[in-house]
Amino acid sequence: MNGYTRDVFPDRPVQFIHLGDLVDRAPASFGVINYRMEFEAQFSPRPVTRRGNHEQIMIDAAGSSDRDPAEWRSWIMNGGQETLESYVGQPRPLMKRHLTWLRSLPTLHQAEAEGQVFVHKDVDPDRLPACGEKVHKRTRRREFLDPRCWTAPRLWRQRMVYGHTPTQASLPEIAAHGIKLNTDTGGV
Repeated sequence: MNGYTRDVFPDRPVQFIHLGDLVDRAPASFGVINYRMEFEAQFSPRPVTRRGNHEQIMIDAAGSSDRDPAEWRSWIMNGGQETLESYVGQPRPLMKRHLTWLRSLPTLHQAEAEGQVFVHKDVDPDRLPACGEKVHKRTRRREFLDPRCWTAPRLWRQRMVYGHTPTQASLPEIAAHGIKLNTDTGGV
């Protein structure tokens, strides 16, 4: 744990949670994944990393048995070229290890005792937690944007922490009296 968190929260366990999009957002995706994997191994409680839509696009492209042009094209158009370039010169088994780790990442983390739900992008506010991975990574339902529409009992009295869409001011965005927190500040 770094000095800041130790000083600010001296008597509380601190858990680091990353909301996804480790790849395709900068030219150092290889290094970012390597760092996160090493970082998770060093701390207790273990840091939590969510799988975002960019990780899923990479997984889909790499898993395409016939190198489906549509999946590869989608990945390349969304930053995949830079991600591939970051692996140049790296041993091939390392990319496979990274893909295995990315596949293992969940898309949702609920810390019910703390009153928090962490997701990359969205949840179905009527069906949480049974709304599924596709919803967590790729949709943005109108009902998600307005907590007055949330009907899932698992969301009541919970704070939704999410990312995916950078805030306009490049600062975390708090909405609905603190119930929603968009932490994507567009850092690349």
